[in-house]
Amino acid sequence: MELHITIQEVCDSTGLSHETLIEIVEHGIVEPQGQQPEQWLFSGHCLSTLQRARRLQQDLHLNWQGIALILELIEQRDQLKAENSALRNRLQRFDPQQE
Repeated sequence: MELHITIQEVCDSTGLSHETLIEIVEHGIVEPQGQQPEQWLFSGHCLSTLQRARRLQQDLHLNWQGIALILELIEQRDQLKAENSALRNRLQRFDPQQE
């Protein structure tokens, strides 16, 4: 069962204001369910992404557009690492000595 969190609960949990959360959504950092902010519901994954984004913003003093780019690059890196691992596993089937 997927956890769904309201905008107020997200703001309380992360310390973000409603205005900042709306800006973050506009930059595509997270994508809540619902059309309008008062209808938005956030998943647990969205909440962890928001917490990560807030930490990056506080530590690096970047704007939300920069944070969106960083998070996208991190996601791409993680996907490439997973693909690389899968390819290495496939390669080992043909040559067990390969590392």
